[in-house]
Amino acid sequence: MKKIVSSVLFVLLCSFYSYAQDSNAVAPQPDSASATPQTDAATSESPKPEPAKWKKSGVLMLSYNQTAPSDNWAGTESYSRSWSARLDLSAERTASNTNWLTTFKEYYGETESKDTHAVSLDMIEFNTVWVYRIYRYLQPYGSFYVLSQNNRFWDPVTYMESAGLNFTIMENAVNTLKVRAGGALRQVDDSINGNKRESGAEGVMNYSLLFHKSARFVSEARVFESFENGEDLRWDNRLFLKTGPWFTTEFGYTVFFDRSRIPAHSWPHDVETLLYAGIGFSFNVFQ
Repeated sequence: MKKIVSSVLFVLLCSFYSYAQDSNAVAPQPDSASATPQTDAATSESPKPEPAKWKKSGVLMLSYNQTAPSDNWAGTESYSRSWSARLDLSAERTASNTNWLTTFKEYYGETESKDTHAVSLDMIEFNTVWVYRIYRYLQPYGSFYVLSQNNRFWDPVTYMESAGLNFTIMENAVNTLKVRAGGALRQVDDSINGNKRESGAEGVMNYSLLFHKSARFVSEARVFESFENGEDLRWDNRLFLKTGPWFTTEFGYTVFFDRSRIPAHSWPHDVETLLYAGIGFSFNVFQ
């Protein structure tokens, strides 16, 4: 992975520029012989656009596992307990020429055994993206991103502001594929390892596949290319299966290649992965 990753994404966006303009629809004209003044006035008025509405969804997932053998247990098993909670919220507002999507994720989990106690899962993520549609497919955007955790709350914390071009490659009832690329600023506040300020380029890919009314796959790949320190990657893949009116099963696979997690990271030796599964309460997840 080289420093040209973000530039390649930008070129990909601009290469479709010539196909981005919408064709203008021609409104049908009323029959002049039979039209009355009142009818002419009514037909000359353009239809009012539908008011923008917020589309909200969320998933709350809980999982718990415990092993508790008796005091006279003859096997090698010992006491262990683990639990995790995952909260995913999103709100999207779509108007005639704008789209505003905000997501919030909070994950936390602990593992406990006879002699140890550790945090197994910990993340707080907030992301908001505002897109203005100049053409049908090509749109400028601005975004704000925050990443932190519950343990040592807000220390460290990462902020990222970016702006550039958003491109919709595919959008229908089944598949949605969007990519965006632009310049970005990143600030990391860390009382232990020190504060950092970086500038660079951002590239984000979002894909969604609804291959059944009760099954959806979503994927997001996020790359930040620092002009001085190289690239960071996070790739989230999630499969949602609706298992009842109020319950959803989730399978997830996440890939990390992040300097904030492993400072002297090198590809591919320091690529981290996380595989998980859970079932929990859900609402409006497939709207």
